[in-house]
Order: sequence, then structure tokens, then C-alpha cells
Amino acid sequence: MIIVGAGSAGKESSGMLMQDSDEDFVFFDQNYIGDKIWNKYTVITNIEVLEKILKENPYFCVAIGQPRKREKLFNLLIESNAVPKNLISKSANLLSFIPQNGTIIQPGVCISYDVSIGKSCFIHANSVIGHKAEIGDFVNISPLCSIIGPCKIGDYSYIGAGSIVMPNMSLGKNTFITPGSTVNRDIKDCETF
Repeated sequence: MIIVGAGSAGKESSGMLMQDSDEDFVFFDQNYIGDKIWNKYTVITNIEVLEKILKENPYFCVAIGQPRKREKLFNLLIESNAVPKNLISKSANLLSFIPQNGTIIQPGVCISYDVSIGKSCFIHANSVIGHKAEIGDFVNISPLCSIIGPCKIGDYSYIGAGSIVMPNMSLGKNTFITPGSTVNRDIKDCETF
């Protein structure tokens, strides 16, 4: 498996693989300086080398917190015929089916029934997503968030740590919810709350 991004989110995500799986993985990060993480895991910085590795192991996820950067790299890998794969902690509690779309779900996350999650979302530790929530593509849900369903969160939205989205709320695309907020009204596209 390829973990795209060798920064903090990539290291956290690789930690889940080390604990939950014996799957081999490498990092891809064109901006990384060095060739290993923890003196053990290879970091590829060259797209040609990446394409060779993808022929042997085409699976990837993008471990970058910023939604637009995540989308750009997700699309780069798709164009290279890579296959998105979810990275889900064994300690997550899932009552909904999550399609193989490159989503990362960290430890302690609880997802209720009838939840839909779009492409390459990043759901951080100990967050809760309630029933019938609709999460768009490339959404970032920070640690300790409560998304109380039913509700809708648009593509590229960023939900800050410890935030609560109340039931029946609709968040547009590109919304930014500041940490610790309680969202109790609909949020328009590109709005900060």
C-alpha cells in the first residue's frame, strides 16, 4: 500500500497499519527530505519510481489533512491507475458500509447506521458520526467531533477539533468550522463558522 503524505497525518496513518496489519507500505511525498521514516519505511519522492511500485501494489490512500491538497494527490494517483483503499482502525466502530474510496478512519471513531462517506475523507480519532449523515468528498473531520445525524456535510469541508454539528444541519462545500464550535444553523458554501 502507498500512503501519500509523509507528514503528521501520514505518520499517524502508518501507525494504524503497524498496529492493525502486517501489510507492507511505503510513503509517497514529493516534498519530503530524506528517504526513510523511523529509519524503516521508504519515502518515495519521484513519480516515476512511484509508478513502478504501483504496478506491483496499486493500492493507496492520501493522508493529508488539507482537503484540496488531498484531492489533487488523490487524482494524481487515480491518473496513474492506482486503486483507492480505505485505512480503517480496528478500534473504530462502524455500523455503515464504507466503500473502498481511500477514506482514513482513525482509532475510536464511531459511525452509526445509514451514513454515507464520500471519496478520500479523513476522520480523526474519537469522532462520532450519527445516523443518516451524508459526508461529501475530501472532508476532514478533526479529533473529538460529534456529527449528530441526520445532517449533510459538503465536499472539501473542514470540521475543527471538538466541534458539534447538530441534527438536520446542512453544511455547504468548502465550509470551515472553527475548533470547539456548535453548528446550530445551516452553513453556506465557503462560509467559516
